[in-house]
Amino acid sequence: MSDGGVTHALVALHGNFASSRWWVDLLADPPAGWRVLAPDLPGFAGMPHAGEVSIGSYADWVQDWLRAQGVTRPALLGHSLGGAVALEVAARDPQALAGLVLAASAPLGGLVTPEEHYPVLELLRTTPALLEASLGALFPSGRPANFADLLTDGANMVASHYSGNARALAGWQVEAARLAGLPTLVLGGELDALITPDLVRVQAEALGTAATVLPGRGHGFPQEDPAAFRALLEGFLDTLPAS
Repeated sequence: MSDGGVTHALVALHGNFASSRWWVDLLADPPAGWRVLAPDLPGFAGMPHAGEVSIGSYADWVQDWLRAQGVTRPALLGHSLGGAVALEVAARDPQALAGLVLAASAPLGGLVTPEEHYPVLELLRTTPALLEASLGALFPSGRPANFADLLTDGANMVASHYSGNARALAGWQVEAARLAGLPTLVLGGELDALITPDLVRVQAEALGTAATVLPGRGHGFPQEDPAAFRALLEGFLDTLPAS
């Protein structure tokens, strides 16, 4: 919200096989009174990556990036893997954030990928048709207009991320109690086969809030139905107190 001409920051974190271009609609038309920032996380969309692949290291990077940008008390929006990163940042210092939006976020207890799926993850590196089918499945109600750009960025990850991000999510968890008092919006898609509606509802209950599940949408619901997503997001942002 805007208070006395002050514009608050909404920082949007993308998920796996993704980039800042997942947030083109918000970047082009920010909610009233807010500026939107959407970084490419290390190892995605041509960004360099050094060191371990972990949710903690991504959170370290986000905190350093926020300081470099001079951003204080932002609202954090995280999708999928980006939701885990947002949760980790929030748990470290909830008072440093104005609010938290979890869009098909990884569960609080992490997300375990079955061992038999890891060879398929590595195949995505060298099989463009398989990567296109996998990303396309995230949008069961229809691919977004910039799907070609999303596919390009999804293919432009560093090699360590293909299995590394799945391992990182399996080895991470956060305690809901560490987020007590932080205003949080929890969203999911009815047709999401990765972060199912049941997982979304369990997450919301643990965080002491209600879940909103968008009917007929999948894992990519912010891009499948940007109008509905924006209405929910703006309604939440309007409830946040001025910094």
